[in-house]
Amino acid sequence: MPNTPVRLELSPVQKKELFSFMKSTRDKEEYRRASAIKQKKEGIPYRTIAKNLGVNYRNVYGWIKKYREYNLDGIRNKRKNGGRKPVISTDKNKEMVKDIVLNKSPKTFGYLKNTWSIRLLATYLSSLLEMNVSPMQTWRIIHDLGIVYKRPKLELEKGNDYEEKKGKIEGYKKISSALLKKDSTRI
Repeated sequence: MPNTPVRLELSPVQKKELFSFMKSTRDKEEYRRASAIKQKKEGIPYRTIAKNLGVNYRNVYGWIKKYREYNLDGIRNKRKNGGRKPVISTDKNKEMVKDIVLNKSPKTFGYLKNTWSIRLLATYLSSLLEMNVSPMQTWRIIHDLGIVYKRPKLELEKGNDYEEKKGKIEGYKKISSALLKKDSTRI
């Protein structure tokens, strides 16, 4: 007797549910799993199903096993979205950022600036939270909080020592970006 693959027996109700599920799902992983169930119902071997779907046969075996145990719930995608949960953008951290930006000056924390820049805030948050916080993440949090950010601009009042102060500011502008890039904890 030749080695014939075992069919997956489905009741008429299960068949109807499976075909309905395949038509309605928008998730390609769920559709792939349902397709494996359908092929196994037709008696196709695990390795052939795996080859047809471009996956390892162990995956197919696991999907069939889950389907036998839990029906359609066994092949549904459990996760809402993939990837790691962002730690910086928790509600607690967002409130902390809002409080820092709106109520505290960088001078409070030992920086030489009067207003927060995105890069300076990211540097401070990195040291405070002991994790890498990029300027882009910081900008997204500020944006999500509805805080409008404008780049700080140095302005001078007209006076007797205007030219002298202007020279100091120009010198500061030349070195400030280099200092921020090298080691922003010194500013």
